[in-house]
Amino acid sequence: MDHLLTHQNILLLQGKMGTFFCRFATFLMEQGKQVRKINFNAGDALFYCHKDKMDNYRGTVADFDAFISQIIEQYHIDAVVCFNDCRPYHAVASRVTSALGVSFFVFEEGYLRPDYITLEEHGINGYSRLNPDLIEGFDRANDKPNYTANRFWRLCVASMVYYLVVFIGQRRYPHYEHYRGLSIWQEMRAWLIAPVRKLCRYLPDKHLQHRLINQGDNFYLVSLQVHNDSQITHHSDYEDVRAFITEVLDSFAKCAPKGTKVLFKHHPLDRGHRDYRSFIDRTARSFGIEGRVLYGCDMHLPSLIRASIGMITINSTTGLQSVYHQKPTKIMGRALYDIKGLTDQKPLDEFWGNPTPPNREFYLKFREYLIEQTQLNGSFYGLAPWEVADLGKDK
Repeated sequence: MDHLLTHQNILLLQGKMGTFFCRFATFLMEQGKQVRKINFNAGDALFYCHKDKMDNYRGTVADFDAFISQIIEQYHIDAVVCFNDCRPYHAVASRVTSALGVSFFVFEEGYLRPDYITLEEHGINGYSRLNPDLIEGFDRANDKPNYTANRFWRLCVASMVYYLVVFIGQRRYPHYEHYRGLSIWQEMRAWLIAPVRKLCRYLPDKHLQHRLINQGDNFYLVSLQVHNDSQITHHSDYEDVRAFITEVLDSFAKCAPKGTKVLFKHHPLDRGHRDYRSFIDRTARSFGIEGRVLYGCDMHLPSLIRASIGMITINSTTGLQSVYHQKPTKIMGRALYDIKGLTDQKPLDEFWGNPTPPNREFYLKFREYLIEQTQLNGSFYGLAPWEVADLGKDK
């Protein structure tokens, strides 16, 4: 953030659904910065409060490079900020800023959670320029982030309002391409289905959680991710999460010790989009391991991690939570934390019988490096980083 604030003319692209970028722009203006924003749909425009300092883009992704180049030149932009660098328009912006020598900053969900969000220059996740060789130079982390009062229901409300407004106003933005690869109607439908599924599955999931944690079942935890998240589409070799599930079950059936089980933990933000229950049941039967394979969503992840043998995931940041709890963690995609000393480097078939736990001392140094280089104490749907900082001054 300190480096971003050395820039004077800042351009915002798409942010999180809701008011975060509006509040962020206000903060920047209070620091004496000149701020503009580009909206790509009616939802972007609705949630942005500085109406006299925004531009609406109604063209195609293919033509966006010329548009953003013009905006950068017209307003002497020296820094561009967005949320997630893999969205179609943001990928174009990354290339344009690199060519023009303009700084490019990316927000993302926190690598470390809760009470952190990510802000990196150049790129995030698989595009991050973090250098693991520098980790040893940092001391052990003893961070105590302030509580940020992040609320999931605020995300849900913002999402439903956002997609409704985008749907209503889509004629004004006829060429808008949604970053999830779905139509606006499909996204609206998914967010309407999600609370119904949560209501129907809440008690069975809690019962399963209680059984796993309190009855001592010997299980591995598989943390699933949003099926069309950029972590899957850009930072893994899987065309679909179901291919990952099949690979894990195949390996589990062949190599996992007898008497062990595997639990697939569904991602809450993918609840309305996908339900893998039938697929997992069919696949488990085909491998002859029905009864050893479990599936749920509304369960307390840290408690599951602590009770598990270890975690398998493509590249979710929940893997860092597993490492924090000193559990063996196997990464099947590309992740900035998939390095020796943190995650198990053996093939998956060997992981089941001989999982390697992380090096605690090295993890604490890595955590300190990650916090110093990429993390802000704040949240998108609670206290923002500058609000948390103000609280610290008042104490």
